[in-house]
Amino acid sequence: MKRISPALVAFSVLVLFCVSNLVSALPRDKPPRPPKPPRPPTAKKAKGIGKIGKALRKSGKGRKSGRKNKKSKYDKKKKEEEERYHVVQVGLKFEVVQKKNLKSARKNAPKKYKAQMAKYEKARKAAEKKGREFKGVKPPSSVFKVLTDKGYKTQKEAQGNAQRLQRKVDSKRGK
Repeated sequence: MKRISPALVAFSVLVLFCVSNLVSALPRDKPPRPPKPPRPPTAKKAKGIGKIGKALRKSGKGRKSGRKNKKSKYDKKKKEEEERYHVVQVGLKFEVVQKKNLKSARKNAPKKYKAQMAKYEKARKAAEKKGREFKGVKPPSSVFKVLTDKGYKTQKEAQGNAQRLQRKVDSKRGK
């Protein structure tokens, strides 16, 4: 009888080891689960959620209430932001506008600015005709400018600030 070389034995053991690992990793068909037997009509489902469930519900840390609560806080904050009042400069005038109306105010700003420029030009030409020196103020080159970052909660606050700014600017212009 011939002896088997140790290298051949080691190789065959290695091959068997690898093949056994691969075979065990292959997916197998699982037998289907047997269906659950129907519940007898006398056995009713438990009612209520128990003391722990009620405590979680009251504290607002239940599964569903946390997500809804965060979203409602975000929506509330966003709505509050939309309702805030901002001070806007259109040419020489300061106006109070709600944040949700800023887009329409921005669209209408060029018309108001053109009207101010036309008024300025008309007054300047009239003064030139009469040979007088014209002391009117030319509207600034920035047509539309939002002057407040966060805005004001009430319209009264915003109007007070707009009037203060208007007086300050008018005094510097020498009106």
